[in-house]
Amino acid sequence: MMDRRLRATLATMVAVAMASAFAWAAVIGRAKTPLDGRPVRKAECTLGDLLADAARAAIKVDAQGAPVKAEVALIQAGQLREEVIPAGDLTEEQLRSLLLFPDEQVALVEITGDTLQVALERGLSALPQPSIGFLQVSGVQVRFRSQSPRNERIESVTVGGKPLDAKQTYLVAVPASLAKGAGGYFRILDARQVKGTGPQLQQALCDYVRASGAINLSAGERLKDLSPPPAGK
Repeated sequence: MMDRRLRATLATMVAVAMASAFAWAAVIGRAKTPLDGRPVRKAECTLGDLLADAARAAIKVDAQGAPVKAEVALIQAGQLREEVIPAGDLTEEQLRSLLLFPDEQVALVEITGDTLQVALERGLSALPQPSIGFLQVSGVQVRFRSQSPRNERIESVTVGGKPLDAKQTYLVAVPASLAKGAGGYFRILDARQVKGTGPQLQQALCDYVRASGAINLSAGERLKDLSPPPAGK
């Protein structure tokens, strides 16, 4: 009797494992252009754009259950691997493999435009050197000069096509660690600003790709350097 029960249990475990493996390998979308994470620590990249878009779309309600919609998303470069997925079919396994911390939750913070600009300046501060604190973005367009002094690099910021308002509050989706100030943002962001939490990054990314079907991204429109370093530097 015990042998039959043991065999039945093992068979069930194998079946579940096989079903899980099959799900991870199933195609959930298609990339029309490569998802390139290689420049993630010093420039906008298509992989960073995708994860930021996914995070911005991930949170539907706040901590009280009221409907919300993030206007902006910020993703620190340290969340992504410096790798590339060629254009073509996308699976959950592929997408998850690009995340360094796939189980981390998406958080929603409420900050002023002034604080948002300070965070964006912090993300650009190490240029031209790569940094895990470089920010990939969604919902915001930043024009900056990397050759200008640190904390004076941003020329303009628009959110949803409108100039950033220093006094207005914005709902911003970020990884939970960034919401707590990780990566050098502890003087800018903290847990008191969190207004809600959403799914894990891996779920947010896969759900977004599944819902979108085809991903077509071109880097360079969100973060534009008006005075880039000379070629080769």
